[in-house]
Amino acid sequence: MSNDLILGAPYSKKDLVSVFKVPEIKGVQKGRYHLKGMGYDLLFVNLNKSSTAKNLHYNDFFEGEIFHWDSENREHMQTPGIERITRGDSVPLLFVRLNSRIKGITQPYIYCGKLEFLNHIPETSKPVHILFKSVDFDATTTNPKLKEIYSWRPGSGGNSPDPIIFNSKSRSTRTKPNKTERRGLITSRVGQGFYRDQIFEKWKKRCPVTRCDISEILIASHIVPWSKATDEERLDPDNGILLSPFVDALFDKHLISFQDDGSIIFSNKIDDKNLQIINLPLSTKIEVNEGMKKYLRKHREELKRKEVL
Repeated sequence: MSNDLILGAPYSKKDLVSVFKVPEIKGVQKGRYHLKGMGYDLLFVNLNKSSTAKNLHYNDFFEGEIFHWDSENREHMQTPGIERITRGDSVPLLFVRLNSRIKGITQPYIYCGKLEFLNHIPETSKPVHILFKSVDFDATTTNPKLKEIYSWRPGSGGNSPDPIIFNSKSRSTRTKPNKTERRGLITSRVGQGFYRDQIFEKWKKRCPVTRCDISEILIASHIVPWSKATDEERLDPDNGILLSPFVDALFDKHLISFQDDGSIIFSNKIDDKNLQIINLPLSTKIEVNEGMKKYLRKHREELKRKEVL
């Protein structure tokens, strides 16, 4: 039934009764409603909070494809409804509006698509602050309502980490986050805005392998993956290379790597036929500084390990 919903379209709760054939939706007052037997949770979000909600420091907002969401005031990570979402047993469907009422008229929600659980801020509870990936996020949308929702930011009354928005067309002016900020960035995984800026600067906004400089598609790739890196390594520019999508895919799967002198290495899992298709010269060489060598060594070790699997 979620396929009947249109991204960016307005929906009242009465409209959703028609979509899901569940009359109880019309009377829902809370911000989350579970559709039993359907595998969905409806999330209803008002961005501009009432005075009561502001006092409780609720912060819900988009940061690129990441959606920050605060649960109900009494909920925590062990609350059955929250566990259902974090386990993946129920898919959240997000409905957002800036204001609940304008000049006394109840406003519809805008459908913002499906969400996928990423993480939560460990020190938060009652409410718990959760980070979702917006599966249907449309960075190129021309829908004015979606654009307004995507660009909205909470006021000074909240307690969530300040948004870090990456702009690939401008040079970074950020300073390295302090210890407290870094903990929030690492936990939420949105510190990659800071990290990505540094990688773009370091590699002069160009893939060193293909020389591609289309910033919209370039990827700030970790040498030692995020999942295996320490907090410091995750934000260390020496642990990153700016790569074209195709090269990033090869590098991420440890099908290519680089020597300490920058020379490219190909995994023996790439046969001669695919080497020709890939069309990366054996003479390919990138610039490697001293700080990168410890990361590249680990990357090469993983390439060798996977060759014998």
